[in-house]
Amino acid sequence: MTTPPTTAPTPAVSMLRLLGGFQISQALYVTARAGIADRLAAGPRTVPELTEGTGLRPELLRRLLRTLAAEGVFGYDETSDGVSLGALGHTLRTDVPESVRNVALMWMETHYRPFAGLWGTLHDGIPAAEAELGMPFFDWLAKDPAGVATFSGAMGDLMRAVRADALAALELDGVRTLVDIGGADGTALAELAVRNPQLRGTVFDLPHVVAAAPGLLRGRGVEDRIAAVGGDFFTAVPSGADCYLACFILHDWNDEQAARILGRIHEAAAPGARLFLVETVLGEGTPPEIATLLDLTMMGMLHGRERTRGDWRSLLGGADFRLDRIRETGGPMCVVEATRLPRPEDGHGPTT
Repeated sequence: MTTPPTTAPTPAVSMLRLLGGFQISQALYVTARAGIADRLAAGPRTVPELTEGTGLRPELLRRLLRTLAAEGVFGYDETSDGVSLGALGHTLRTDVPESVRNVALMWMETHYRPFAGLWGTLHDGIPAAEAELGMPFFDWLAKDPAGVATFSGAMGDLMRAVRADALAALELDGVRTLVDIGGADGTALAELAVRNPQLRGTVFDLPHVVAAAPGLLRGRGVEDRIAAVGGDFFTAVPSGADCYLACFILHDWNDEQAARILGRIHEAAAPGARLFLVETVLGEGTPPEIATLLDLTMMGMLHGRERTRGDWRSLLGGADFRLDRIRETGGPMCVVEATRLPRPEDGHGPTT
């Protein structure tokens, strides 16, 4: 079986591997799109068997799989022409908790081409995606229902892969009603509702995004406690909850835009309502390099960014939320916990 090399590479070789990252990501996309990992779930198969019904050429797929075998994604046996799943291969299956197959599809279909314009971004400050697509990324995505479905699936994958530890760390004792701001297809809130039978809540996102939520909520058996509501969080969010959650949302936006979202949450919530943000915190989390990689993604695709502990304190304080604590979890995401502070114009505020 082909295995990754055991000797330490020279600096030049290490740099060549980094420079070749774009080729690896495209090779992973091909195997994800062809469903190669799913075909190997029951055990090794030969290269010709793997190409059946895919339209892929066996002699070319063989070369691609050799490359990915060196990265630990697949195993390849030259004698039998057999292919098996490597240490990382299961993450491209569709039926495992650690699957990031949808991320492989989404990043290559939406992020790859714009990133060729990163040079321009660092000169003019315009996200490469916006320059490439002629409009903000989310506006472009909304025009493609299939793209929205892929994006929602990728966000679900990310929730399971990098947010699961953070969601498990949420302390919801005493929380009766929760609104998940930007909750997409409801994956996160459905999971929380299953774990917390007392919880009722609302998945809130753009109408074309949240349209997928009712089916998922029915599938998880929580449709009687969790509603799906469409809207724009820059305009207004559902009111009356005693807790608000935003998973991986504020990092998409610059400070002014993030402050507007927090402002809408502040208007909807009563004094003392809790706010949980599941986000990266630069320099914190395990492993911390995920945050810097995501920061680069934000630079190329959107106007957002990842933030430090001080950044979060400043952003929340400016929107009249008190930062209570930031909790590291077993993964790269942290739980940023805050409390809504009253304003003079609140009066008694909305009821919960």
